[in-house]
Amino acid sequence: MLLAVSDRSKQNAALPETINLVMYAEQSHVDGLLFSASAQPDTVPDRAAVFRLGLQSMLGLFLAPLGRSGAKFHRLLSCSSRLEHGLIIILPGIEGCSSINDSIARGLVAGQLSHAIQIIDWRRFRPWNPLHLAMQRHNRTQARVVAELIVGYQRNFPGQPVHLIGHSAGAGMALFVLEQLREDQAVTSVTLLSAAVSRKFDVERLLSRTTAGIWNFYSPLDLPTVGIGTMLFGTMDRHYTVSAGALGFLTRDHDSVSAGISREQGPRLNQIPYKKSMAKSWNFGGHFGSTNAAFVRENIAPICRQR
Repeated sequence: MLLAVSDRSKQNAALPETINLVMYAEQSHVDGLLFSASAQPDTVPDRAAVFRLGLQSMLGLFLAPLGRSGAKFHRLLSCSSRLEHGLIIILPGIEGCSSINDSIARGLVAGQLSHAIQIIDWRRFRPWNPLHLAMQRHNRTQARVVAELIVGYQRNFPGQPVHLIGHSAGAGMALFVLEQLREDQAVTSVTLLSAAVSRKFDVERLLSRTTAGIWNFYSPLDLPTVGIGTMLFGTMDRHYTVSAGALGFLTRDHDSVSAGISREQGPRLNQIPYKKSMAKSWNFGGHFGSTNAAFVRENIAPICRQR
């Protein structure tokens, strides 16, 4: 299905390696994105490049109503050579595949990740509609489909990392996917952005379905959407309440707030609250702040470098 290599991808696989991996040469543009292909992950790009990346991502929000038509950057990121390095699945919110989650893919590429990146539209129908939150049977079925895709990928590419990134309602889908995995199956990491999931959802029970852990980026400034919005229309797990995307999950471990990446104590829940300093990477705390490519490059890409 979605993991199958299309004819277009096969053509991409035949391109020179410098184009095939990140679609750059030593120093080239991808839809206006400029970074050095030879840069190491810890290299700090010049401020002008980061500014352009963040601004382009913010302006891209105006293309969100165009849906898939406004999301072109990620389309070349599932070629066979990238699948050999790992897989990152982005699960969008109720808007589906759009420039919003395309921006996440852009930030991951800017973070020098060579994984295949796929955006999976899990919704039952196209329009941007809060009814997608309420379609429990359909959503669980789609979560099973994604889980099967992951297991199939791991069978074909053993030992390669698999990362899930879910935004808004897509964060709920990411957790549903973990529920569909068997006890002996796991992804590498799960990153939740502005999660439209109730704060009482028992996310800690799913940590064993990851090898590195679960990261929840939340912001009280997002209360209009994952606060008031989910009180009116409900969360993905069908509670009419403030979501974990606004105030974080309620957990048994009160020390679960951590920005570090460590496996010394096994996979853990890392809850990352919004800080004013995040505005430097174009995250101003709203519902789409954590999807900005500049923020993703600095904060999400390091999580996805884990194996």
